[in-house]
Amino acid sequence: MNAPETRPTPATMADVQGSADTRQIAINKVGIKAIRHPVKVLDKSGGIQHTIAMFNMYVGLPHNFKGTHMSRFVEILNSHEREISVENFPAMLREM
Repeated sequence: MNAPETRPTPATMADVQGSADTRQIAINKVGIKAIRHPVKVLDKSGGIQHTIAMFNMYVGLPHNFKGTHMSRFVEILNSHEREISVENFPAMLREM
């Protein structure tokens, strides 16, 4: 009979994510590259065109932050009901 496998329990593992990062290193660009997302855009005649846009969504990460939730970028795209325009684009950037 084999001896039961022993694994470390979560209580004995160090919480690396929760620990302080003392390196103070900022990251210039962190995010999602080349995400394809359906959008509606207005054409010159005022009609709506359905298409697929490719987005690169990045933020700077200050030294006092350990990370960012990349899924939040997709939430921002979805929150604008696929209607992305020159008028609402600045609001999307502020949300990021």
